[in-house]
Amino acid sequence: MAPAFLFPFSGIAALALALLYLISRRCQLKSATVTFPPGPKSPKLPTLDAWVKYQEWGREYGDFIYISERKMLIINNSQVAIDLLEKRARVYSDREASWTVKACGAERVMTLQGYTARWRSNRKVFNQIFRRSDSSRFYAVQYAKVADFLCSMVVAPEKIMQHTMALSQGIMFASLYGIDIDHDDTLAWRALETNNIFGEIFLNGFPALERFPWLRFMPSFFPGCGFKQTAREFQENFDDLDTIPFDRAVNNMKMGTRTSVIAELALQNEGRPTEIEMIKRMGSTSFIAASDTTMSSISSFLLTMTLHPEVQAKGQSEIDRVIGRDRLPTFEDRQSLPYVEAIYQEVMRLHPPLPLGIRHVSTEDDFYKGYHIPKGCAVVPNIWAMNRDPNVYSEPDKFIPERFLDSPTGPFTSINDIYAFGFGRRVCIGRHMADNTVWLTIASVLATLHLCKAKDDEGNEIEIPGEFTHIFFRHPKPYNSSIAPRDPQARDLIFELK
Repeated sequence: MAPAFLFPFSGIAALALALLYLISRRCQLKSATVTFPPGPKSPKLPTLDAWVKYQEWGREYGDFIYISERKMLIINNSQVAIDLLEKRARVYSDREASWTVKACGAERVMTLQGYTARWRSNRKVFNQIFRRSDSSRFYAVQYAKVADFLCSMVVAPEKIMQHTMALSQGIMFASLYGIDIDHDDTLAWRALETNNIFGEIFLNGFPALERFPWLRFMPSFFPGCGFKQTAREFQENFDDLDTIPFDRAVNNMKMGTRTSVIAELALQNEGRPTEIEMIKRMGSTSFIAASDTTMSSISSFLLTMTLHPEVQAKGQSEIDRVIGRDRLPTFEDRQSLPYVEAIYQEVMRLHPPLPLGIRHVSTEDDFYKGYHIPKGCAVVPNIWAMNRDPNVYSEPDKFIPERFLDSPTGPFTSINDIYAFGFGRRVCIGRHMADNTVWLTIASVLATLHLCKAKDDEGNEIEIPGEFTHIFFRHPKPYNSSIAPRDPQARDLIFELK
């Protein structure tokens, strides 16, 4: 017989079990009575060109697709994205707190932080720097780095991808830290490595860790713990990117050699370690987020002009007519160049750098068009599919800048209409700077360079497959092309700027 003093505890245990049963039963009944959005049953999620597969599912299941096994909602329609991610941003502004992100310490990247008070504080710091009204503070750096880019393209056109990455990285380092770097700089390589690991993490994650979280306590040689090496590399690179450029910027200002945005903020917050950490995160997050995406957009433009010489010629003709040939375009010229704007808009539509954006997560149960979207649901905005919706764009897979000239609003629309920058409260904070950088590069290249297919030894054009990478970040694969100044006058202009 059990001791008498155990009877009360047995009663409590029985009550607890009964309560758990009732809660479980209630959840089962709730699941049975609500209707989830349609979607494939037990699908194998694609790892390559996932946005294309999700678009195919959309044709079968509709504008938004639910994967019950993954608790994931895929949005293929822009209006659905606006309804949920913008109009209901209070519910859909969180991020995934996965074991993969935690293992890498990647939650330090503001883009991946949850929708918390900490994130809101960090965003305030970002907004001090990247709000639209202050965009002009970066103009001088953007003009200088684009001029360097044009010169590099003429001197060594075969290194097109290298020059494009150097441009996107160079603008961020110079704008934020007052540091000039080239492609051989350690910081440049660390930033590139970090982005590569970042993309790998988001493409594949750490499946073993997600399934068995206790593996995080095991040594790296333990079976299934190979992820720890990748996580360590990301952390080490991020630590360097967090600290080295920050220290350089602060030292430069203390020595009186050069000031910068980061150094000025650090001086204003000296002795406040929490604020200093926020400033460091703002810098490292900015160039991690910007370098690959800006590079992707500019690279896509260069490839597109090579494949569409008739579009290139129209853009050049507009610049010659409006600006002339004796100077480069400036931001003040933008509103006078509608066809150049249409080219920019079409590049951003057809070739979003992050076709699936960054996942949002719901913070509470929600209902949309009669369907239940559960709390904790990962929401994937398939920007690729939205931008190629045949109900919105005629011949959506073709590069046709004229579609923006012929639209009711014309090419000069709100930056919020460019879905590549994201949605709602998680929209890209640096989008105004990125928008200016990509536009200025497009206009400057059209004004001075001629891009065409390369020729073989017999004078025949070498065909370009026009292939893109198919993982987390999307940009053109290497290809052969011919890049040269439009004429001697354009060449002189390029080297005068240098």
